Amino acid sequence: MTSSSVAVIGAGTAGLAVARGLSRHFSVRVFEKARGPGGRLAHRRREGFAFDFGAQYFTARDPRFVAEVAALRSAGIVSPWRCRFSKIENGCEISRQLWDDDTAHYVGTGRMSALSAYWARGLDVKLQTRITQLRETRTGWSLQSDSGEVFGPFAFVVIALPALQAAALLPDQSALRVNAQAARMSGCFALMLGLEAPAELPFDAAEIISGPLSWLAVCESRPGHEAGPGLVVLSNNLWADVHMEDPPSLVEAVMRAELDRLIEGKLRVQHADLHRWRYANCPPAQDGLPMLDAENRLALCGDWTDHGRVEAAYLSGVRIAEQVRKALTA
Repeated sequence: MTSSSVAVIGAGTAGLAVARGLSRHFSVRVFEKARGPGGRLAHRRREGFAFDFGAQYFTARDPRFVAEVAALRSAGIVSPWRCRFSKIENGCEISRQLWDDDTAHYVGTGRMSALSAYWARGLDVKLQTRITQLRETRTGWSLQSDSGEVFGPFAFVVIALPALQAAALLPDQSALRVNAQAARMSGCFALMLGLEAPAELPFDAAEIISGPLSWLAVCESRPGHEAGPGLVVLSNNLWADVHMEDPPSLVEAVMRAELDRLIEGKLRVQHADLHRWRYANCPPAQDGLPMLDAENRLALCGDWTDHGRVEAAYLSGVRIAEQVRKALTA
């Protein structure tokens, strides 16, 4: 690697945004532990069914992200979700809304991971590589994977991981470690149900305000969906934190029982799958919390540095890319 090379650890929305911004100026390599990029822009296909089981949608408010979404929409990567949206509390619908152009909510066309696949184009992304250690050398940072493979040296390292995972990699001498350790993230369970026949519900998606569930979405209502009928059910974050280490069978049983109660009837389930998100959401971060350590050539980014939204993750990557660029060219 050259003296102006950058390593990005994590290929979620934030990691891909920072890598895209820096690749215009430097040699960048992205390391991702999973089989594909995307993080919580997650999609799963099983037995003829398909599920977006991480981020369910996103909105665009900041002008920079508005422009990015417009480009994604023109390329056919994202589409607005014309969703019949309800809010449900204690089993009763308390509000109803149709998402239209005035309240635009977007999804990846066909799958949420279409965004990460698009953002990863042209980048050097090394998949199925879990970085477990950073080592400072005379010529920069070297990275070691769990298989013992060593990469580098790199002039700068950007860690785009959940807060506690980032803290575990950061050296003691960096003040960023304290910032990452102080962050609090909540978990979530995603229950994916493939159905024999479409669920006849009065909504396409619902926010559930009370009980162990928080969200319910009809898969086939999403633009570009090409698979059998299904539902994605997300747990309440606080409930998930309490039950994070429970047996998956018990978690699934509780969530399915609550779903049956909520929709007042049994579903004909052909396929069921449960995914545990240990780090799924976070409260807003403190304003002005530094995420760049120019002296040690380290930086952090991710939705947890602002708020757990796709837009927040993207903008955190954009901001850190500009700060790293300035640090490397100062």
